[in-house]
Amino acid sequence: MKSDFRIGIIGTGNMGCAIITGISKGISPALIKAYDTDSDKLKGIADKTGIRIADSIEDLITGSDLIIISVKPDITLKVAQRLTDYSGIILSVAAGVKLETLQKITGTKKLIRAMPNTPALSGCGMTVISAADNVTNEETTTVMRILENTGRVLLMEEKHMNAVTAISGSGPAYVFTFIQALADAGVKMGLTRDNALLLAGQTIFGSAKMFLDKMENPIMLRDKVASPGGTTIQALHSLEKAGFNGIIIDAVESAFNRAKELEKTS
Repeated sequence: MKSDFRIGIIGTGNMGCAIITGISKGISPALIKAYDTDSDKLKGIADKTGIRIADSIEDLITGSDLIIISVKPDITLKVAQRLTDYSGIILSVAAGVKLETLQKITGTKKLIRAMPNTPALSGCGMTVISAADNVTNEETTTVMRILENTGRVLLMEEKHMNAVTAISGSGPAYVFTFIQALADAGVKMGLTRDNALLLAGQTIFGSAKMFLDKMENPIMLRDKVASPGGTTIQALHSLEKAGFNGIIIDAVESAFNRAKELEKTS
């Protein structure tokens, strides 16, 4: 990647801010420029990260090697219509908006579709990208290196993007719900809310890191915690009796089906 590779970002909502915060930790903020119709939100992220503010989308078109569109799906299509004269790489993070749909609007542009998640804000995100056929390996690698400042990055065929959306795109919400449930249990048993939340959050963080460091079968790691006749196996029995695995699979499948519906309407 050339040292003066310039990045333009359209949209500074939750996902846009997460991406900006992540990539600005590894790339000079002077090379990152953002635009949003909400000037207060835009100024807030610029003050926080040191990135530059664009006056308009046209301002980004003339000064960016990569433009990241980080707005809602319906707005993404409207933004794409304004990039027909842009000659750089376009990356869209909109759920349900296929590369084919974007190509119909922009023409033969160098398009990449991405599904990041909000932990990018902490540099611990998971992003999957799919590139159009006219994007070179070098360009794909460059985009992946940029996104690695937000966490881990995988390159996959676009046909898997709905599953990715359901697992890692929506996944943080499932985990936050689990943290809340664990903390509620702690409060019920007499812990303070703050202590219960810390116990729950750090336990999930540590467990996830242990799994990623080892990449062992999670059931094998689970068995190392569950002693014969102990407290853990008793709790696991309650989870299994309540259909815990099935509930999670059903939830992810529901998100997957919704992602497919969004593709049909985009």
